[in-house]
Amino acid sequence: MKEPRYIKSNLKSKRIVFEEEHPIRWSFMKVLREYSTLKQEFAINPYVEVYKFRDNLYCLYSESLDGAGDPWMYVIEGPKKAMLIDTGFGVGDLKGLIKELIPNKKLIVVNTHAHFDHAYGNAQFERCYCHEAEVERMKKTNNDKIWDYLFDENGKPIYTEFDRNDLIEYHEYEIVGVKDGHIFDLGDGYEVEAVHLPGHTPGQCGFYDLNNKTMFIGDTTGIGRIFEGEPFTEFCTVTALRDALVKLKPRFDEMSGVFPGHGMLDQTPTVLQYLLDTCNQIIDNPLNFDKEIVMERHGTVQKMYKKNIHQGTALRYKLENVK
Repeated sequence: MKEPRYIKSNLKSKRIVFEEEHPIRWSFMKVLREYSTLKQEFAINPYVEVYKFRDNLYCLYSESLDGAGDPWMYVIEGPKKAMLIDTGFGVGDLKGLIKELIPNKKLIVVNTHAHFDHAYGNAQFERCYCHEAEVERMKKTNNDKIWDYLFDENGKPIYTEFDRNDLIEYHEYEIVGVKDGHIFDLGDGYEVEAVHLPGHTPGQCGFYDLNNKTMFIGDTTGIGRIFEGEPFTEFCTVTALRDALVKLKPRFDEMSGVFPGHGMLDQTPTVLQYLLDTCNQIIDNPLNFDKEIVMERHGTVQKMYKKNIHQGTALRYKLENVK
């Protein structure tokens, strides 16, 4: 087994289990986290590093609590309101941190999708928005047992060391589904558009800051599982992601930066074209993959395939999720 490649950190969390990281992503994160002058740390939440990439854009990094990729959250400050994109695992006072960053402005909370690392902090807020095809999945995570899988039978963390007392007490919250193209107004005409980018989950959604021309794409490089009886399963395919990217393509050239749910930040929009190219390659020949992977996650064994994305990581998929 390879030795994990550590990155120096002052975070209260300490990784136990490391997923093998792509060299491109790891080298970017090492330089950013160890040497960037953009990094800020706040005592109110010792689980988050804050990086200011635009005058009104805060990028919030935290370590994964379940052994997978470390997630990003984003805060856009508008003239009258602010928007939080994703809420992470819910460890540490996220709400208090945002109040320190942006005091005295109403906060709109949105989720790219319902997965552990993107929506388990929702309970710190009263209302969260997601794409309408993601509402049913989001409802399943709306309970006080969502963190149990992070601990063994003795109550010790399995994947990442952290203090269970730092999980903010759970409460139910309102889930509001929106359609593709829904506009959020942050005041004085400052708009953010919801952009349906399905595949990873049925309602995986990006958010496009129409003022800064910055695109927040969540997790678009992995096609998710289809569950029996689940609605909108037609969206959990490589084809659905390809079709959404084709629809978005006329806007690629105007984008000033692409911000994903994991890994490298502020990428050029060519990453979306390369992702579109990879989708088309998979659809044309699903068996022309670059790597086969058999993995066990949360008690389930899955066989997946990876198709390399030019100058990037790889698109993960299963044969049943191509078309």
